[in-house]
Amino acid sequence: MKSKEKKSKTSISSIVNLYGQDKKLFYPLSILVSSFSGIVTIAPYYFVWKISMELILADHLNIRLIKIYALYIFISQVIGILTSLLSQYFSHILAFRVEKNIRKNAVSHLMKLPIGFFENEDSGRIRRMIDDNASKTHSFIAHIMPDMASAFIIPVLMLALIVLVDIRLGAICLLGIAFAIASMSMIMGPKTKKLMEDYMTTSEKLGISGVEFIRGMPVVKVFNQTVESFQKFYSAIMDYDQKAKFFVNHCRLPMSLYTLALYLPTILIGPITILLIDGVDQPLKLLTDSILYIMITMNLHSSLMKLASLSEAKNQFMVTIQKLDTIFDLEPMKEIEYPQFDETGIVFDQVSYTYPSKDLPAITNINLHFDRNKTYALVGESGSGKSTLLNLIGRFYDIDEGQIRIDGVNIKSLTEDDLMSKLAIVFQENKLLKKSLKDNLCMGHSYSDKQIDQAIETSSCQDILARMENGLDTMIGQKGTYISGGEAQRISIARAFLKDSPILLLDEATAFADPENENKIQKSLEKLKDNKTSIMIAHRLNSIKNVDEIIVMKKGQILDKGGHDYLMNNCDYYADLYNNYSKSIEWRV
Repeated sequence: MKSKEKKSKTSISSIVNLYGQDKKLFYPLSILVSSFSGIVTIAPYYFVWKISMELILADHLNIRLIKIYALYIFISQVIGILTSLLSQYFSHILAFRVEKNIRKNAVSHLMKLPIGFFENEDSGRIRRMIDDNASKTHSFIAHIMPDMASAFIIPVLMLALIVLVDIRLGAICLLGIAFAIASMSMIMGPKTKKLMEDYMTTSEKLGISGVEFIRGMPVVKVFNQTVESFQKFYSAIMDYDQKAKFFVNHCRLPMSLYTLALYLPTILIGPITILLIDGVDQPLKLLTDSILYIMITMNLHSSLMKLASLSEAKNQFMVTIQKLDTIFDLEPMKEIEYPQFDETGIVFDQVSYTYPSKDLPAITNINLHFDRNKTYALVGESGSGKSTLLNLIGRFYDIDEGQIRIDGVNIKSLTEDDLMSKLAIVFQENKLLKKSLKDNLCMGHSYSDKQIDQAIETSSCQDILARMENGLDTMIGQKGTYISGGEAQRISIARAFLKDSPILLLDEATAFADPENENKIQKSLEKLKDNKTSIMIAHRLNSIKNVDEIIVMKKGQILDKGGHDYLMNNCDYYADLYNNYSKSIEWRV
């Protein structure tokens, strides 16, 4: 499900151009102002050096000149602070705009994806992939990006000053920097990037597994289990531990050498000045120069250390963008024009489909015709293709071969809204939103109070409404208001009544209901199926004896179809399924 057209997102500027919109000019402005701030930051060192020369070398102390130099130091510091704040202003405004648009575009893109994508993906993982990575882009653009400009400018200016003032002392600094660059080059290759990607991936998996473990904490306590009993979480911890150690061990020696190389010039300036002072014509000049070099090398060390950390931050930023690309590169559903057929009902015409992560097809060469206003049941063992058929009618996935048509129109020619308006789906598991009961029933549509009351009555939800403190306005999931699985299923049936679509898809709607809820759900479904094309997946085979047609599936193919009596006499596979089910419900302890 990868997109054929990929936009280039391999640089900071491409991200800013893509998501910055009307604020993208703040990117060069922030860089320019930050660069100017870096230049101004160097000025105090120069003027302190000039003051030391005036104090040590001058025959007559010029207090007025020293005051002027001190004033220049103050002014340069103020300008440096103000320009730094201005750069941060530009970068933060841009960062908020980029973060907002990443979230907005990601959610908009998710809305265009097939529904099947959400069945296969963990919702927490999707949220974290968007929210966490969008936040990381904000942090990088707002805080790291402006620092990168000054982090480059300051060392360059300091190196120029070092070479111009005294080449002998400058050579010591240059050697230290060369050694530092050589050390850093050891961890700037593709291996480090790969190790960082592995580390970030395992960190993400650890977070997901940790949430699952915490949610299962009651089970842990009841059965007196340890973390080792939850293999997924334990494996995530061990994998994270291994990847973290690999990354740290890879970077440990180069970073130690890099740090030593940056401290070395500061340590050596004093001893070398003492060694040289007796052999020079101007010993006091050498002394003042050494003061300048000690100040510069101390600042140069922190600047180059920051540059190293910024380089790592940029690598992390690019990994973050790659993770976001896994969302944006997913191909959305498209409407394609197909010729129409003169037919009614739902038609499967030579349909085959294989799930993206599987090698074997889920269904193969399916030919079926579901007539209007009739009820059908799909039966078969787990993995026979029953749920796949329902999912494909709803276009949760796009088929590999063949066509699926509704009243002669290929479902690929329909917009998502048009297709969903024809379908009412009651899933095996239903999730309620943390909103009011009315919001959960209407799902964004406008219905009259009379329609809502009728749907509640028909779906046998009166008892649910009766215990709600604020009636339909009661917020689900707040102040102890929770709904059981069977009750959630009845609410989903009430939704289907309100929607009143011509096609009803039921994925074993009573699978997780208790006996009381099951009875109410069965009665509601009988009413719901009136004047609709109903297709249900049935595991409780005693509930489908009176449907119009039973379709028996095995290993992704249609084995047989017909009424219950016909299949009991002519399909051994169905007869075995039914007899085994009958024995299972008669079994007692």
